[in-house]
Amino acid sequence: MGITLREWSQQWLEVYVKPVAKPSGYEHYYDNMYKHILPKLGDMPLKSLTTAVVQHFLNEESLHGNLRTGGALSAKSIKNMRVVLDVCCKRAVADGMMPANPVAATVYTHCRSKKHNIMSDSDQKVLEKWLFSDLSLNNAGIILALYSGMRLGEVCAARWGNYDAMSGTLHITQTVRRVMVDPAAEYGKRTELIFSSAKSDASERDLYLPEVLQGLLTVQYQRFESLFKRTPNTDDFIIYNTVGGVMDPDHLSSYWGDVLDGLGLPHVRFHDIRHTFATRAIEQGIDVATVAGLLGHADVTTTTHYYVHPRDASMRKAMAAVAPVGAVTHAWQNTRLFAPKSAEEKVPEAARRVHRRRKHIAECG
Repeated sequence: MGITLREWSQQWLEVYVKPVAKPSGYEHYYDNMYKHILPKLGDMPLKSLTTAVVQHFLNEESLHGNLRTGGALSAKSIKNMRVVLDVCCKRAVADGMMPANPVAATVYTHCRSKKHNIMSDSDQKVLEKWLFSDLSLNNAGIILALYSGMRLGEVCAARWGNYDAMSGTLHITQTVRRVMVDPAAEYGKRTELIFSSAKSDASERDLYLPEVLQGLLTVQYQRFESLFKRTPNTDDFIIYNTVGGVMDPDHLSSYWGDVLDGLGLPHVRFHDIRHTFATRAIEQGIDVATVAGLLGHADVTTTTHYYVHPRDASMRKAMAAVAPVGAVTHAWQNTRLFAPKSAEEKVPEAARRVHRRRKHIAECG
């Protein structure tokens, strides 16, 4: 009968994925495999997996794969699922477990670029007024993200050893994320906060903090001394919880949603604070290359494609700037407001000649 996809995937995840992937990457592969792929295809022998079988699976998942509702899955979810199965089967082919990769010839709906949300100026003013009126431990994390463009995991992972108070420079080196480490463990022990190096070489960067953030860090330092009766050491966190430890990114993200609800503001994700920062910077005339450096992007096109979005006011101003070339001020004042008496009046003289020529050719033909 041969090895099944379930048996092979367990070996593949343990031998080829876990040792080299970041914990968050491993979690991504694991979740797609165990939540979607194996329940439907897991008991099939590898050699029985054909392109037709995989295509049928992807089609069904796109229509009924939502585990919560039983309805459709997004094109992005199907693409992710296909990528995981594709990589798994490629390795099986390389190891001689199956003759060919059945995933390569499958088709799927390509994802449309997702439109990211940003906060409006008026909404941000409401938020800022409240944040600075109640500088709680949680609010300190939001403020740091709001004026630095840092990722949520970077905000929570920043330590005092990364900060040079003399120059106001914060060195970004790490990120933290809650990931699944043991799905079989009892509730409360399945996940852990995992620290990892910055997302890429470009993500490891120096941020020269503005005055408002330097002031925030001074407050955070003094509050730490007051709360815990000691001076923060280099390994202590700049954004900390009530016992002085790392702020859980999931907690801060959940709190952010509660803040928006409480203030009656439209819901945007915590990550959209980053989009807002980038868009504001571009609107202030900061060049895209500099914004890419602030965000930690290796490629400027990432910044322009995903993070910089023209707003209605900007587009309205741009359209108004494209004025008529000639002197046509108040042009409509002298324009006839009534329809021509006959259809012939609608046609300029040159166009009439072309029309007669075409008619003559048609009659001769």
